[in-house]
Amino acid sequence: MRKAVIILAAAAVAAIFAGTSLAEGLRVGVIDVNKILNDSDAGQAAKKKMEARYEELKKTIDAKQEEARKIKDEIDKQKVMVGKEKLKVKEDALQAKINELRQLTQDGEREMQTRQGEFTREVLKSVEAKVDVVVKADKLDLVLEKSAGVVHFNDSMDITQRVLALVNADGKAAPEKNAAPEVKAPEVKAPEVKAAPEKKGNGGGK
Repeated sequence: MRKAVIILAAAAVAAIFAGTSLAEGLRVGVIDVNKILNDSDAGQAAKKKMEARYEELKKTIDAKQEEARKIKDEIDKQKVMVGKEKLKVKEDALQAKINELRQLTQDGEREMQTRQGEFTREVLKSVEAKVDVVVKADKLDLVLEKSAGVVHFNDSMDITQRVLALVNADGKAAPEKNAAPEVKAPEVKAPEVKAAPEKKGNGGGK
């Protein structure tokens, strides 16, 4: 059974139909999926959730960063006064805090990427379903994704707003469904805290 809709790059379409008459009578639609992912009600809700979680992660990392800075300040102030053993204890504590910061950062980035993937998949299910609705209504043979290389098209071919409206209507009909679009995961970076350099010279403590 022939598929009514194929979403593929415009360049590939041109290669298939160039110099032939196969394109005659072909009913084509164009859609901007990214716009739907970002502008839909589900997308806006997802973005707020992502931003809220990012702030939680950032707050935790900032607190750990402050702890590391305090340890480093203690080392800088006391490294001339304390012996090697006490200094080593503080330097080890600083390194442990830096390692903790690094782990928190990596975990935060993985979590944000996972959430983004889950949100995107959910809303794309709705987008695909609504594209099918429009395809059947307009008897389209082909739907092209705008970002896949479409250089020019007649505005009458654009089905983006219609699909967006259907996606939003579907979200209102099922308010508890947590659908969401691709939202760039905020980058969470561990603060750079350098360990105190190895103390040279007299190693005796007071």
